[in-house]
Amino acid sequence: MTTTMLLFSAALAATPSQASALGPNVRVFSPDDDMKKVAETVETVFKRQRHRQFGPERQAFLFLPGDYTKAGTLNVGYYTQILGLGRSPRDVKLSNVKTPAALDKNNATCNFWVGIENVEIVDTDNNADPFFNFQWAVSQAAPARRLYVSRKAVFDWFYGWASGGFVADCVFEKQAGSYSQQQYFYRNNMFGDGIYGINWNQVVVGCAGDFAAKSKDGGKLLAKCVPTSVKGISSNWGKGGCTTIVDETPVVREKPFLFVDGGKFKVFVPAIRRGAKGISWGEGCANGGMGEGKILDLARDFHVAKEGKDTAKTINAALAAGKNVLFTPGIYRVAEPIKVTKPGTIVLGIGEATIVPENGDAALKCADADGIVIAGLVFDAERASKRFVVVGVKKSERRHVDDPIFLVDLVYRVGGTGKPGKTDVCLEVNANDVVVDHTWIWRADHGDHTGWTANTSKNGIVVNGDGVSCYGLFVEHFQEHDVLWNGEDGRVFFLQNEKCYDPPGNATWMSHGGKKKGYAAYKVSDGVKRHYAVGLGVYDVFINTNGNSVFLDDAVEVPDSPGVVIENACTVEIANGDGPLVGINAIVNGQGHAIKTGKGSGGGYAIQRVYRYSNGKADIASDWYKSHH
Repeated sequence: MTTTMLLFSAALAATPSQASALGPNVRVFSPDDDMKKVAETVETVFKRQRHRQFGPERQAFLFLPGDYTKAGTLNVGYYTQILGLGRSPRDVKLSNVKTPAALDKNNATCNFWVGIENVEIVDTDNNADPFFNFQWAVSQAAPARRLYVSRKAVFDWFYGWASGGFVADCVFEKQAGSYSQQQYFYRNNMFGDGIYGINWNQVVVGCAGDFAAKSKDGGKLLAKCVPTSVKGISSNWGKGGCTTIVDETPVVREKPFLFVDGGKFKVFVPAIRRGAKGISWGEGCANGGMGEGKILDLARDFHVAKEGKDTAKTINAALAAGKNVLFTPGIYRVAEPIKVTKPGTIVLGIGEATIVPENGDAALKCADADGIVIAGLVFDAERASKRFVVVGVKKSERRHVDDPIFLVDLVYRVGGTGKPGKTDVCLEVNANDVVVDHTWIWRADHGDHTGWTANTSKNGIVVNGDGVSCYGLFVEHFQEHDVLWNGEDGRVFFLQNEKCYDPPGNATWMSHGGKKKGYAAYKVSDGVKRHYAVGLGVYDVFINTNGNSVFLDDAVEVPDSPGVVIENACTVEIANGDGPLVGINAIVNGQGHAIKTGKGSGGGYAIQRVYRYSNGKADIASDWYKSHH
């Protein structure tokens, strides 16, 4: 797909000198442009993209510093990203941005593959009416980062269903939340007037502001959160809520981003923060408000990859020569893996840039080296490939505690896109001290070429390295363990998982040598001594089983060791009540009440919870079925 870059004549003097280097799928706007034309351009792309869930188009809208509020509300759809080019989000002022539901009945559960970063959403209207809110109505793979939002923010489309989201490094002056979102993850935001809503599982990490006293989930005040067994973590799960609050983010590096300085494109790479609370930028911060970090010159320090021009060979040559890489919007079919080998390399995609492996091995391989950042990319399987992304080599003894490898806003898709997709493992983390900051790893449950023998994949993520941390882990529908953790000292803050829709029945879908039904969604391997995970949601969606009854014995499996702790884990029954008997028998290692549905089951929709599990002992909520019938 190629579309013509739009640079209005009035903006040429203010347009960065390398604008043409960003390729045909990037549009750069200036505050000197005709705002009516800006609005028309964005709306034209939205109308094209709104229902093209698996289309080939990729688009990035870049806004030079200035005021665009007269352009009105900007709607965005699939494969579209809005990026401000200022040092601070407040340098680019937009009136409003919306993501209208792609499905009927205001259903935003399929609003994927869209993003917004580094802009201010200005408040000019009536916040009491949702029509005037900042409606970031999305589910997975739709991160919102580095925003200043003056309007009330709502994360659904007029109270229709939505299924998860990730928001980081943002300021919200007014309330933010959703009464219909199933689950949500917030990291290092500043909340001026609290958060609200969310039904099943909400995790809030490193956020600032007096939000707990002003916030509710399901009518339960966050102020009622009480400490868990782990220092710095509190929760209202035991009081009937669904929120976990983590006071500080242990280690984080915000996503690199484009900005303009002196008429030239630069890339800012934020510094690593430890024990982080609140946003990384703002008045008084280094680098003109950007925060601590380093500035790279796009023309000097980066190879700018473009769809239809670059191949794996040209990209690997640039990486080998010491260049960083910016992937502009497009689809890149690689005849060999992209090889990131040098310490400190930045690989950044914009506009939902997509890499498709056509080599049978992998899409990208990352060396076991300090300071590498890989961010903002989609990986698609359109034919058989062993893995999508491999980080480091197995059994490595090299540590990266002082300068971790960061994987940020990476999306993995197996199937759905129009061609059969097959892979053993989407993400294999062999290196130590890797940080995963938001990912959606998805074996497709809908779209073309989906089914038990069509889009095959065993595991979403396999972690072999030690000291690996995940913030916002969305992993769904894999045929064996969605998450398989072999390394020590792992930390996971939030999991959203739907088990596979389509297991053919327990006659063949068994683990542990045929002794246990199904494969746990979250599996920490036997022999692991230290592991912590909090805010885990695993959901039963066994709806395409060819009429066969299917049960999963355990949603989560961990070794019984004092150093292995699971807190705030839940299962939710959302499968078809008119279908065959299906369900999940326990939450962790046989502990926690079952969920079940199907004709004659006596079950149906339910949420079951375990507050804590460690070393064979569980703190379990009362049985949902008994308390609600």
